[in-house]
Amino acid sequence: MLNFLLGRSSFHDKETVIESVKLFDRFSDCENTNQASALLIFKSDTQQCWLVFTDHRMYFVVDDSEKQLLKAMWARDRDKLVTGERINLHLKETNHSNTTGKLFFGNMNNSILYTYSLFQGMGISGSIMSLANQHFLNNS
Repeated sequence: MLNFLLGRSSFHDKETVIESVKLFDRFSDCENTNQASALLIFKSDTQQCWLVFTDHRMYFVVDDSEKQLLKAMWARDRDKLVTGERINLHLKETNHSNTTGKLFFGNMNNSILYTYSLFQGMGISGSIMSLANQHFLNNS
């Protein structure tokens, strides 16, 4: 109700976030979104960011309630992330603030913010590697 009074819409649910990757220009009909996983990596009052894993790609999806935007911003293909029988995804975490960190993806020269409190049990790098192994190696 408060979001309605403030003119804000709520965030999309995980299933809708996963389905949003179908609008990405390189999405392929052979990608199985029924078996996809979504990992919430960043959360603020107005924005959530997710990594969505299908058997073919890892997508970065932004859900912005102020801009009423739900969009896959970029994707990395499975064949560029797997070398032999190993995930070749070099992740580097750095501090950004008291509540957020920056995650760098190897040779991509870009970073994403992540919220520390979302990764209390397993760190963000471990969570990403686990999902990459599950979707890119165990399904091949």
